[in-house]
Amino acid sequence: MMRHLLHIDIIIIFVTALLAAHRVEQCSSLLSTTGSRTRSRHQRRRTSISAARSLPTTKLHASSKEKASDSVSTEEILSSDSSLSSASADQQQQQQQQQSDEEEMISLTQEECQSSAQQLLQLSQKYELSTLLSGPYDDSSCRILLTAGAGGTEACDWVSMLYRMYSRHASYMDMQCKVVDESSGDVVGYKSIELQIDGSNAYGWFKGEKGAHRLVRLSPFNANNKRQTTFAGVDVVPILDDEEIKTVDIPDKELEITTMRSGGKGGQNVNKVETGVRIKHIPSGIAVKCTEERSQSMNKQLAMNRIKAQLLAIAQEQRLQDINAIRGDVVEASWGAQIRNYVMQPYKMVKDQRSEWETSDIDGVLDGGSALEEFVGAWLRWMRAKEEKEREEMEAGHFFI
Repeated sequence: MMRHLLHIDIIIIFVTALLAAHRVEQCSSLLSTTGSRTRSRHQRRRTSISAARSLPTTKLHASSKEKASDSVSTEEILSSDSSLSSASADQQQQQQQQQSDEEEMISLTQEECQSSAQQLLQLSQKYELSTLLSGPYDDSSCRILLTAGAGGTEACDWVSMLYRMYSRHASYMDMQCKVVDESSGDVVGYKSIELQIDGSNAYGWFKGEKGAHRLVRLSPFNANNKRQTTFAGVDVVPILDDEEIKTVDIPDKELEITTMRSGGKGGQNVNKVETGVRIKHIPSGIAVKCTEERSQSMNKQLAMNRIKAQLLAIAQEQRLQDINAIRGDVVEASWGAQIRNYVMQPYKMVKDQRSEWETSDIDGVLDGGSALEEFVGAWLRWMRAKEEKEREEMEAGHFFI
């Protein structure tokens, strides 16, 4: 549906741009024709005035009556010359005003053409990106789990910065973001925070953010104001329906289930009874915690659904036929595992290690606007090129076999 709407918008803007360009051409032609006519009229007037001035006014006449007549004729010619000059000045002023109005119209039409062309380019880019979101779960909502890695208090603050970036980017992309669970840091920020993103192609858009994110800056929490490196882990999981996950069967021996007190608001039942549930999938190391509901059984069911959805997404990413083949897919927020570097000191740069897309506009990226959109788009194009290359290599291998 989104692709069809984008396609219609592209057609409308393209037609608008063509009409605006046609108006520019008409105005330019009109301006050229008007200028040519004005020059012709001015030439004719100058010829008439020159002819009038060249009339013989010094011829001697015998009688005083004839001299008086010649004097009157000369005055009439001079008066006519003055009137013609005045009329010519007025008409020239009108022509200049008309030409100025037409030039202003052409300028406005050109600006309209440029605006339409820019909108057409932006919509074509969005349409291109929408064609890259064709995975089996790309149109689903998603959960984003942010976890502080190496760096202590600095890492907790880094998690809060990423939370701000993703929540603002979700709003920029016309998606809805809400906090599902959070664990505050000892000083600032969060040890971990879980977000739910709802909107068209939410999982497909954010799935490329999965991995370790590295920050380099002069730490405000360092007494000596030294440059410090810190990490945060980002995990992205699709939210799938019961119909999509009902076929997933996980043996009990591969699960480690623990309970805890949920804490926070909710009354004595939440704070005194262990209603919270944490489930760990032992082979992959994936762990999910759920404290949303006031019942332990409901939290357990939600946690199981999330584990299954995450395993299905990983199996699709790794092109595995069976979820039992998944091993060790936990995101490690540490050295050597980063997918993107955010450097604030000694220079400013954000670089994606996979697509190699980079920019010096680190503030724009952390604000979650178009700068971050460019990184997501670059990753999607890189993934498409990677998949096509793998497909070609596989087909070439089958050919030689």
